[in-house]
Amino acid sequence: MFSLIMLKMSLKHMYWMTALCLFWYSVPFPIFAQTTGPGGEQSALVNNTVVVPDHIVQFENELEPDWKVIWDQARQLSREKKYREAIVQYELLLARKENVDEARWEYTSILLHLERWRKAKTQLEILRNHDPGQKKYLFALAEVTLAAGDFDRAAQLYGQLYGQSPDSKDAVRALEGLVRALEMQGHREALLPLMEQLILRKPNDPVLQKKFSRLAMQLNQTDKAGETIEKLLRSNPDDPEVVLLMARLQEKLSHDEKAAGYWKRLIVLKPDDQEARRRLIRFYRNKRNWPRELKHLEALLKITPDNVELLERGAELNMKLGRVDHALEYYDWYLTLKPEDSRITKKKQQAEKLLAHDLLALVENSGSRMLWQDLVRVTSDRAGVYHAIADLLREKGKINELIDVLTIMYRENPGDEAVGLELVSLLKKKGRVTEAQTLLNGMKRLGHDKGISVSEGKQTEKK
Repeated sequence: MFSLIMLKMSLKHMYWMTALCLFWYSVPFPIFAQTTGPGGEQSALVNNTVVVPDHIVQFENELEPDWKVIWDQARQLSREKKYREAIVQYELLLARKENVDEARWEYTSILLHLERWRKAKTQLEILRNHDPGQKKYLFALAEVTLAAGDFDRAAQLYGQLYGQSPDSKDAVRALEGLVRALEMQGHREALLPLMEQLILRKPNDPVLQKKFSRLAMQLNQTDKAGETIEKLLRSNPDDPEVVLLMARLQEKLSHDEKAAGYWKRLIVLKPDDQEARRRLIRFYRNKRNWPRELKHLEALLKITPDNVELLERGAELNMKLGRVDHALEYYDWYLTLKPEDSRITKKKQQAEKLLAHDLLALVENSGSRMLWQDLVRVTSDRAGVYHAIADLLREKGKINELIDVLTIMYRENPGDEAVGLELVSLLKKKGRVTEAQTLLNGMKRLGHDKGISVSEGKQTEKK
């Protein structure tokens, strides 16, 4: 009886060992996306993809152990993307067969896919303990540590990998990881020499070269930045990002003319680039080239139409260029956004006075009505311009022209009591009593008469 029991146990042990050995040599090591790194080393993490073999666990006996059934179920659930159910099966399997590294790696891949970094890290530590020399595990652990935000540990792991074989092709992966970890830590000074080494190994990587150029400029290593950017420009002359880097570099070197050339080149490639427009606005302002500055300002306003600073500057530039009518447009636009800004209101009134001076000759030649119609194309505040014209006419004592202007103003706005009263008084002074009385009757109907008497020629208070 005892010998029979021992025989059964021996057979069971042999079945398990046979299955494990067959699987070990027949099944590729499961990795993410099944890619290989430099030198043929398989990448530990690529695209965070779960991959399991497309076949069941091999076992050369009809009497399958229960752990094989569990493993097959776990793999099938994983292939069906039922990852949470698969996790349960893998955990059951590992509770029974904790030394099956293949299953633990498959389980870890699911944890990584679901971004359960802490659990994945624990499993990778176990795998490393089982096989300390396996780079796959170390690379995966470094990636997981980086993803989990433990940048110090990630830098240590990548540094370890890089230090083990700095001259191998596999060192590129380690160096890239080390650069990412240090970058997340903000160790800019330590990054620059590492990125230089990486560029030597990846001389045709424009993304890396752009990143290096930006870092070199931040660290005031303008010579290194310039060499790299010039190389990029030769191979990618129409890359807006490269042109931008060169423009910034030239500006950093205080080469304003050269910088402006690159900003212009960038606008050709990217007309809506706001930084380029702003830099050229500043460049032409320093040159006192108002038309050029205004050109780029107008282009920028099309992108950011509610920018009150640009609107104010646009009004100023039009005033400098003698285009008062256009300046009023900018002031109107500004005050639509900030109607309570008294400073801009005063500037607008000054512009209206200047425009009034320009238009006074037309008014003096009986062109008041035509002018009112034309002003709609100049400003939304025609009344403001006419008030300014009226002030000038009062100063010059031109009563007839003033009457014409006030008549138009009152017809357009019968609610303006002050204009109506002044108009009644002026009409009476000129002997146009009938017109004055008609106007006064209309004002009375609106309740705006204030007790004025045309016959008496003065305004009296009602009792």
